[in-house]
Amino acid sequence: MTRTGKIARLPNDVRERLNARLQNNELGGAILEWLNSLPEVRKVLDAQFGGKPINPTNLSMWRRGGWRDWQAEQEAFNKIAEIASDADELKQLSSEPLTEKLAPWLVANYTVAVKAAMAGDGGPGDFKLLRKFCADVVALRRGDHKAACLKFQMERCDRLPPIGIKPI
Repeated sequence: MTRTGKIARLPNDVRERLNARLQNNELGGAILEWLNSLPEVRKVLDAQFGGKPINPTNLSMWRRGGWRDWQAEQEAFNKIAEIASDADELKQLSSEPLTEKLAPWLVANYTVAVKAAMAGDGGPGDFKLLRKFCADVVALRRGDHKAACLKFQMERCDRLPPIGIKPI
């Protein structure tokens, strides 16, 4: 959603500083005084809003919209960084793909669930969950195999002699 209010039209660096202040629970009055005193804010307000200052309603609307979007974005960035860090740690633990280690675990648990289902001990929910895991692991393994195939093809191309192009 594209926002069009006073605060949304401010320069990105001002919005970032504003969002950080909101994150730090600064009071609205102090934030408004700070915002309306910035020359870059005055320039936007003069050009697009007849010089009318940012008011408590504008800030409240930003808190409910733009700031919440910013918070979700920050959370996503942090989660991505965390996942990337975890992936780096996992790569250092083993040179083989994690799915190669996950597949035997899944097969063992799948076998236990099948035996329990046949004996009438396991719930259908457990079996359905394992089937979902199985589908996910199969998809991951397919990706591993495609990556290995691509790597092999690239290495093969590197070993081929260069093709000479003769000038006309």
